[in-house]
Amino acid sequence: MKGDSFTIIGGGVIGLSIAYQLLKQQQRVTIFHAEKTTTASLAAGGMLGGQNEFYAPSPLYDLALESRTLHQKIAQELFELTGQDVGLLPSGLIKIAANEQGLQDLQQQYDFLHKDRPASIRWLNQSDLQQAEPLLGQAVAQGFHIYEDHQVNARAFTKALFLAVQQLGATIIDEEVVAIEKEQQQITYVQTACARYAVAQVVLAAGAWTTKLATTLNITCPMHPVKGECLMLKADQLPKATIFSTDGCYIVPKQQQFIVIGATSYPLQDDDAVTAGGIHSLLTRAFHILPSLTRAEIIETWCGVRPQTIDGLPIMGDTQYSNLFLCTGHYRNGILLSAITGLLFSQALLGDNTAKQRLAPFALQRFTI
Repeated sequence: MKGDSFTIIGGGVIGLSIAYQLLKQQQRVTIFHAEKTTTASLAAGGMLGGQNEFYAPSPLYDLALESRTLHQKIAQELFELTGQDVGLLPSGLIKIAANEQGLQDLQQQYDFLHKDRPASIRWLNQSDLQQAEPLLGQAVAQGFHIYEDHQVNARAFTKALFLAVQQLGATIIDEEVVAIEKEQQQITYVQTACARYAVAQVVLAAGAWTTKLATTLNITCPMHPVKGECLMLKADQLPKATIFSTDGCYIVPKQQQFIVIGATSYPLQDDDAVTAGGIHSLLTRAFHILPSLTRAEIIETWCGVRPQTIDGLPIMGDTQYSNLFLCTGHYRNGILLSAITGLLFSQALLGDNTAKQRLAPFALQRFTI
């Protein structure tokens, strides 16, 4: 098979978003899509937490805010192209403290966010919280409301991207890449269990499984898998906004009376087993936040594996191979960051120097300098 212009290894939201933007620029794209590489995308809560995840200035903060806004445009594009509603809900997010330490963290984060964008956030005392969210338990005493941290349905969003790249002409190969061949400083072929494919430009965007393939090419990728469990409930009463606790528990109201609760965190684990202890932990924390959930119906449980780098920032850029690029390590924010990642990374691949400069803080080389 003659190599397409761009070969993307990984069919999650990051790989699909890059493919989508490249295809819009009339580039030829082949995607190697193995089911396990989409696990994190399909398992996500779908929060567009452009402010929720940040406590201090970061190279990623401005990109996160820009990506949050860009999701509105992409949601409309995907609907027009595929007819798929990605479930973009303007719910906002309420951040609450889980304990005394959480209250200190909450205050620190509020101070940073309020100084940066004062009109986007409001502190809530217990009376304010009960007025904003009557379902909150009486033990929840302090929090703040981020007005623009909305959400999408992660599964619907991933499906819409997949349909979009199909309609735009991507070649999708439902095979797992098991090896990558090189000749001197260039990638020449990728291998699956079924065949061997010639390649031109290659983007390795396989989430938590990127490290395995990178290691075979003597690329040190300081990243590890983090398994997380979630569950879905159906309830008569839903909170108006996403509720996110400083202990990592989140409650996300969805359409049709569904609620997503997540997520546990198991560093260095990449299996797909949902544990009784994990679900018990999530439900215990969720009941503390929203006592009415004890009457909700359990619909589904699942887990995903997220890629986390040692400094918490994604890896986006080139490698020692002239035609191999890495785009991975988005950890808990793959859905949020997919919009801006797809746009900037595709522009950089096509030679845009401004895009390359904006991605420079996320280069793999930062770990060796």
